[in-house]
Amino acid sequence: MAAWSIRALGALAAGAYVVLASAMPSVAQEWPARAVKLILPFPPGGPSDYLARSVAEHLSKTLGQPVVVDNRPGGGTTIGAQAALKADPDGYTLFFGTNSPFALAPVLNPNAGYSTTSFTPVITVAESPMVMLASVKSGVATPAALAEAARKAPDAFSYASVGQGSTTHLLGEWFNQTAGTKLAHVPYKGSAPAMNDLVGGQIQVFFDVASMAVPQFQAKTIQVLMVLHERRWAQLPDVPTSAEAGLPAFLGTFWGGVAGPPGLPKAIVDRVHRDVTVLLRDPDYVKRLDALMFSPVGGSPAALAERIEKEAAVWRRVATTANLLK
Repeated sequence: MAAWSIRALGALAAGAYVVLASAMPSVAQEWPARAVKLILPFPPGGPSDYLARSVAEHLSKTLGQPVVVDNRPGGGTTIGAQAALKADPDGYTLFFGTNSPFALAPVLNPNAGYSTTSFTPVITVAESPMVMLASVKSGVATPAALAEAARKAPDAFSYASVGQGSTTHLLGEWFNQTAGTKLAHVPYKGSAPAMNDLVGGQIQVFFDVASMAVPQFQAKTIQVLMVLHERRWAQLPDVPTSAEAGLPAFLGTFWGGVAGPPGLPKAIVDRVHRDVTVLLRDPDYVKRLDALMFSPVGGSPAALAERIEKEAAVWRRVATTANLLK
């Protein structure tokens, strides 16, 4: 009787294992059975849109279902972020975020409605260095010269941003705190109008994504004073790094990554992570990124979570010093 019971229990256990084993990978096997939406909290055009669409195009091929970019701008990136966070964690809604929705909005925007740990991280895709730009009419050619001139004549220098609470805003405040200047903040509705006024000399300083600044720099309508990165870039060979300019800790990149709503199954996280990693190792894609002054990043979901927390800590410190937290 005991021997029979042991055999019976063994058979039951084996059967249960088969049922569980077949059920566990079913999410990965069955998903996706229809189109996947990739929410982007920015309007079409610009570097974030390019990165999101290149990822969506690749995933459409590897997953065998359309992956469609859904542009949801507004609310300082919180409208798109909130929509992604409220979605069912079934893998049919993913999120492509940047510094702003991941690390800035939860810190600076009291109406964000989420924290830096709300998303399920998947993978960091790429990054591009931020650059410090100056008007040709400003009369300064280095960060040190700018700082000295701004300290002597504070009313004559201002810096642009793409909006209150943006990375470009915080970088300006951080420069003020680091260099001992009082550059006045002038917010704009996007990079294009800020760049236009920089070219025209209405403002003197602007921190922007390198890829957006290179065309103007090559046309010699603006100056690039430094690259906020540890290394020089081939597209800007004569532009010093932050360390070379005497500000080694003053670093900033524009980066983007894929995440999902809370509770996104690990099987789906692993599948998307694996497929995007393949894209980031494609030599042709790397060349396309390099032409835009982007570098592939990759890394684990935990690495993306760590990146978000580290950057949020920087902006929290800068914002606290600048009295920007509400």
